[in-house]
Amino acid sequence: MESLQIWQPRNHRDFSCPICLQTATVPVETNCGHLFCGSCLITYWKHSPWLGAITCPLCRQKVVLLDNISCEKQQDKPSKQVVHDIRAYNKRFSGQTRPFSDYLYDMPLFLTLAWRGIFTWGGLVWIFFIRVVVCSFGTIICFSSPFDTMPGPLCRTLGTADDMVVVSLLLICMINICQQIASNGVNMARSAAQSMLSES
Repeated sequence: MESLQIWQPRNHRDFSCPICLQTATVPVETNCGHLFCGSCLITYWKHSPWLGAITCPLCRQKVVLLDNISCEKQQDKPSKQVVHDIRAYNKRFSGQTRPFSDYLYDMPLFLTLAWRGIFTWGGLVWIFFIRVVVCSFGTIICFSSPFDTMPGPLCRTLGTADDMVVVSLLLICMINICQQIASNGVNMARSAAQSMLSES
């Protein structure tokens, strides 16, 4: 909320966007007073890993409010979508209370991002942490029950869950290693092509 109190609209003489270097279309002003294309800033936000509040590309201040400063009504479909995305951004990060239905509406997006995040090194750490929790739970159950009445089905279930986590860890490791090999191959090919061009 402090950022909202600091925010003051400014009169801009230069309506060029620092991201695309063109005249700003559906111009928006951030709470730090910088002007951008609405589509450029929304695209920048949507490419962030977890869709948190972005930092201003110019001053690195956290952007919690976008002000659509265009005077005319947007008629075309892309502009209407940008205006809709600006409203959604402001609802998320300006500190307004959001209804529970908004969180339900965002659930498919968060599940998609979580699925994408699993296949990273950070996701690998989280799966390993889940494995430690499952193994700890199994250990507590086994030590708390007498040895003659060991809960067989529960132990088998925990063992199966542990095996699935180990297989998931191996798959994610293989995917990450393949991605790194592919990106290293592309980088080596580019550097080889550049060195050949510079020699000729």
